[in-house]
Amino acid sequence: MLGSMPKMLERGWRCFLVESLLQELSSKENVAIGLVTGNLEEIAWMKMESLDIKKYFTAPNFGGFGSDHIDRGYLVKIAAERAEKLFHGGFDLRVHVGDTPNDIRAGEFGGALAVGVCTGAFSKEQLEQASSGGAVVFADLCDIEGFMRLLGI
Repeated sequence: MLGSMPKMLERGWRCFLVESLLQELSSKENVAIGLVTGNLEEIAWMKMESLDIKKYFTAPNFGGFGSDHIDRGYLVKIAAERAEKLFHGGFDLRVHVGDTPNDIRAGEFGGALAVGVCTGAFSKEQLEQASSGGAVVFADLCDIEGFMRLLGI
């Protein structure tokens, strides 16, 4: 599982249940949670620590960061490559979660299932329009069971 969900927390979106979803995902043995963000890696992990959610990310921590590349789509690919090196055997599904049209495009470019979450900055229609057709858009993250079904867990 790769995504940019924590940026919603950075923006104060605790009401969108990012932490609850991360907690649920981290309890599953067959899920790896990484981070994709435009932040420099050290700063990104400090932010996750300050939000008290770093503990939900898979150890060893991995991801794609602004210190790796300027294009977010490549960050998704970089995170996937790092995950594959750390966790041999590959992944049945890679998911990139975000709340902007750029997140949707990056996830798709990076070969992941793009999942959009409407946090107020962009509408469902705007997130869907950013997709080449494969993105799934949630109104929020309140339906954790629905999200887990999407992942097949």
